[in-house]
Amino acid sequence: MGAPGADLPGYGASLAWSLVSLALVCLAAYLLLRWLGRKGVGRSDDRVRVLGRCYLEPRRSVYLIEAGSRCLLVGVGEGPMTLLAEIDKAAVPAAPGEDDRPGSSLGQALAKLFGRRRG
Repeated sequence: MGAPGADLPGYGASLAWSLVSLALVCLAAYLLLRWLGRKGVGRSDDRVRVLGRCYLEPRRSVYLIEAGSRCLLVGVGEGPMTLLAEIDKAAVPAAPGEDDRPGSSLGQALAKLFGRRRG
């Protein structure tokens, strides 16, 4: 019989094997997700689309969502999502131009809907 602990690898070898194992698992997950992405898993089928968003505070925002033939104004915060209003689809402006800031078109659309002008 050998000395106790003589067959066990050292700390450095254990750490190296752990890092190699972690790298292999991460690589396998990355490859699997890329393969699933090419197969169409996780893609939207355009039945539900986010038309715009406006960040109010770091953890609060308003989203304009098109679901089927309905347009919904949804508030998102620390709690559950809240339906704020259903908006006529004809009142929603077209997609923002390339010179618009991200999120500014939703703010402009809301201001237009509620009769206010943005500067």
